[in-house]
This record gives sequence, structure tokens and C-alpha cells, in this order.
Amino acid sequence: MSRRNPVYDLAALYLSGALWNICMGMLQVLVPLYALSLGFSIVKISSLVSLPVLVELVVRFGGSALSDRFGERRVLQICFILMAFAATTLLIADGYIHLALAQALAFCSRSLFWTSIQSLGSQLPGTDLGKKLGRLYAWNCGGGLVGLGLGGATLALVGFETAFVLLTAAAIVCMLLSLLFPRVGPKPTGRSFWTITQGIGRFLSYRQIWLGISVSFAAALPATVGQSLYPLYLAFLEYEEQWIGLLISFRVLGPVVIGLLLASFIAISRQKGIYALGMAGLGLFLIATGWVQNPVGLAFVIVGLGASGGFMDLLYQVQATEFSKAGDRSVAMASSGLGWILCPLVTPMAVGWLAQNYGFQLAFFAAGLFFISIAAGTHLWHRLLSPVEAAPAKELVRQ
Repeated sequence: MSRRNPVYDLAALYLSGALWNICMGMLQVLVPLYALSLGFSIVKISSLVSLPVLVELVVRFGGSALSDRFGERRVLQICFILMAFAATTLLIADGYIHLALAQALAFCSRSLFWTSIQSLGSQLPGTDLGKKLGRLYAWNCGGGLVGLGLGGATLALVGFETAFVLLTAAAIVCMLLSLLFPRVGPKPTGRSFWTITQGIGRFLSYRQIWLGISVSFAAALPATVGQSLYPLYLAFLEYEEQWIGLLISFRVLGPVVIGLLLASFIAISRQKGIYALGMAGLGLFLIATGWVQNPVGLAFVIVGLGASGGFMDLLYQVQATEFSKAGDRSVAMASSGLGWILCPLVTPMAVGWLAQNYGFQLAFFAAGLFFISIAAGTHLWHRLLSPVEAAPAKELVRQ
């Protein structure tokens, strides 16, 4: 029997990641615009992003335990099936319940995807951790860039129904590509699902992990506002569907560049500076969003917001990898990435309520001021939550 070509295996991993993110990017444009076409209010549309996160919370930790027990490849296959179910649910959606179910399935798919693919990527051959994670991150973000632009263009050309059919087909292709994923080291044997799940509580007891959670909360912000508030804000400014998708897609340009060119810069030794830079950048670009209305200015602001989040996204992955072993990697990624659930749970409802009652300008200003205040306290947060600059992984995962 001939050996499999590792180049093909990596290509399958990168392509499936990009294709899944195309699906997710299209959903981030199509769902709020579809809900808007049904006459939903800003708060009701925002709840379609916030409420399904409650289901994602359970799936994220359960999926990470399954990943550490049975392997990342199998969990990613489940992830792709869930995405296909989400797209087919949208085909019959005619009210809030159907849309909420589709969003719940898509969010569950998202929680399984990022935890497992980041864990798998951290175990690929190579010694430069930031570079390994950055290359995979760039492919994923590139898919998101295409998906966000494609969502608005597809809607303008063929309508909602055909767009949802294309989403289903793309998710099925992801499933087929997963059969060729690269092999990594086997998971430790003799551990029950319950034993692995208990490791989540152990990780959450470390202060360093909560620092990582604050980083992943910030990392989730561009995607959260891009999925909930930006489509509504741009529709409020009377942009057409294809331009809404294109403008929102610009938030992924920054992360793609960071993943390809600057990933090696992301290291534990530089975490304070990256933390302050990322938080301040998010705050400033959020404030600028409410003041800029022309397309060129909005494109620049959205690119900046995405780049700020991109630095934070890679930082929390590096932190989780440094503080874990391969056998506990998925659980560590899920624990440190808890901010990816907290941000979409809190932000759309809070900022959406402000936007509906006081206008988008004040809503974005308040959100930006919050992140600037977090950036100002960088030294304090690191002193409280990370007393050891880079604790050895063996110490953090010791039973």
C-alpha cells in the first residue's frame, strides 16, 4: 500500500478550512439580511446571534473533549455535517424559530471547527508555532473573506434560496475533503470522556487561562459585529446587498496578512504589547465606525478592526498551545477560547439595544470606549492573571 502524499493531506486541510469559512462568511451576511426582509427589529436580529450561543457553549466543551478522546478529524467531520444541516434549515425558514435553529446549528459547527482545527494545526510538523498556526489561520480567513463578499453578491444575483443550496453543497464538499486530512500523533489511551471533560475545570482554575479568555473575547469582536451589527448599519446607510457583503469582507484582509507575514511575531514573550495594541485598535476602530459613512473610509475602518482582532486571535491560540500538551490541546483551546462564546452572547444584544434606542454612533462609541479602557489596564490584567510570564506546559496540565 502506497504512502499518502503529505502535500495532498495539507491541501485538503487548508481547502476544507477555507471552504467552511466561505459558508460561515456567507451566513454572516445572508441571515441578518434575510431576517431584515422578514421585518425583524434590530434587537430581534441581534438575538439571532446572541441566543444560539447558549447552545454553542455546551457543544464547544463537549466537542473539545470528544476531539481529545477520538481525534480532531472525526470531530471536524461532525462540524461539516452540522453546517450542511444549518443551510438546509434555512431553505425552509419562514420565521424566527427556523432562523434561530439554523443559527444554533451553524454556531455549533463553528465551535467544533475552531477548537479542532486549531488543535490539529498546532500538531502539524514544524517548530515555529506562530508560523504553523498563522498559515492555517490565513487560509481560514481567506475563505471568510471570499464568503463575506460572495454572500452579498450571491443574494443580489440569485436570491436567498439558491444561496442556501450552494451553502449545503459546499459543506458536503468539506466532508469529503476531511477524508484526506493529515495524520497526527495518536491521543492518549485509557481515558474516559468524563475524565477529559473534568480537565476543562482544571484549565479554568488557572489565572493564565482567564487572560486567554479575555484575548479570545477581543478576537471574536470583528466577527461578532460583522455578523450582527455591520449588515444592519450598512443597510441603514442605504448600501445595496452586494456592497454590504463586499465591505464586511474587508475585515478579513488584516487577519490574512497577519497570518501570512506577521505570525512569527506572535509569541508569549510579547503578549503584553500585543494585548495592548489589539485592545486599543479594536476600541479606536469601533469609535471610528460610527463617524465614517463613505465607502472608502468604512473599508479602512473595517480592515483595521479585523487586523486588531487578528492579532488577538493568534495570540490566544499561542497561549493555549504553550500551556498544554498535545493530548489536552483541544480542551485547552476550548477553555482559552471561551471568549468566542461570551462575545457573541453579550455584544450584539448590548450594542444592538444601544443602536436601536440611541443610534449607531453612540452604540459604537460606547463599545469602543470599553475596549480602550481594557487596553489602558493591560499591565494590571497581566499582573493579576499572569503572574508567571510563561508557565511550563507540564505544570499547567499536571493531574
